[in-house]
Amino acid sequence: MGMGMEKCCGFIPLRLATFIIATWFFVIYLFDAVTGFLGINAVTVYSGQTAKAWYYVDLIFTLIICIGGLLGIIGSCFASRKFAKIFSIIVWINCALSIIKYIVSLALMAVFHENLVRSCLRSGFIGFSNAQTPMGPAIITDSPFYTPVQYPGTLNAHASSLDDCQSNVKTFLIAYGVVIFVIELIQIYFASVVNAYSSRLRNGARHHRLHDQQIKDFEESRYHMSTVY
Repeated sequence: MGMGMEKCCGFIPLRLATFIIATWFFVIYLFDAVTGFLGINAVTVYSGQTAKAWYYVDLIFTLIICIGGLLGIIGSCFASRKFAKIFSIIVWINCALSIIKYIVSLALMAVFHENLVRSCLRSGFIGFSNAQTPMGPAIITDSPFYTPVQYPGTLNAHASSLDDCQSNVKTFLIAYGVVIFVIELIQIYFASVVNAYSSRLRNGARHHRLHDQQIKDFEESRYHMSTVY
């Protein structure tokens, strides 16, 4: 896939495209990991609340993808055939890990969406202005008389209403599903671009070796001709 590709997106040279793609994997997933650690990444925190072990697996996957991107940046800078081949493998691994990461996170949040609503009732919806680090599910009374009360400086500082939380969670899950579908399509295309670049370097190396061998054969034949005459 992508072996006959000449340009990325029709106008970006393959080497530059490989560098940009490697930077994408490094920067995007570094940001993903940092926001997850800080408790402002809704996907990481909410999926981790539904399955605590997944919180750590998710972050490990994210860091592996990030490191893969860093290796790609180094390799594309030096136009190394060996490094390009390694990165073409790494980028496919990155795609596989990111697909697992996103689909499992979405599945956990969809199955346990009531947990997300409860967390929102207690602490509001997670965002840059509302960081949350507790990995346990929220314990909220089922009493119909319960009303969230906001206390500044506490876990309940951003508590929200049931209607708002249900609406926010539903919108979030739909938007997240659409976004990850688009991102995975882009990353699969990126992987084909890197594969095309690796193939071009490998084929170019074969052509250079052939050219060098032709020169050597010509020189040797010329030497033998001179000894005859």
